[in-house]
Amino acid sequence: MESNRCELTGVIVTLEKVIVTPAGVPRQRLWLEHRSRQLEDGHPREVQARVAVILAGGMTRQAQSLKEGQRIKVTGCLSRAGYKGDARDRLQLIAQTLDTLNQD
Repeated sequence: MESNRCELTGVIVTLEKVIVTPAGVPRQRLWLEHRSRQLEDGHPREVQARVAVILAGGMTRQAQSLKEGQRIKVTGCLSRAGYKGDARDRLQLIAQTLDTLNQD
């Protein structure tokens, strides 16, 4: 069986509005800005990434209390953003858990 699990912390830079899919599932996208220092071949490296995080179903209710600028930790799986054009080459994080973090 293949593995697909991702954990990421960061700051919410954009919270988009909830939409409802044709199947009736509420869905919301937020953009998470991640910054950290990681080791690359034993040397420290600054890492920055802006990642689309997709919340679906009950996760959208949890997101009602979220605000831009808030720090969160998200776990989930990676999926392509779409099946046509450039979206085939973009990844998004499908959230399975979301926790707010204390502001430092």
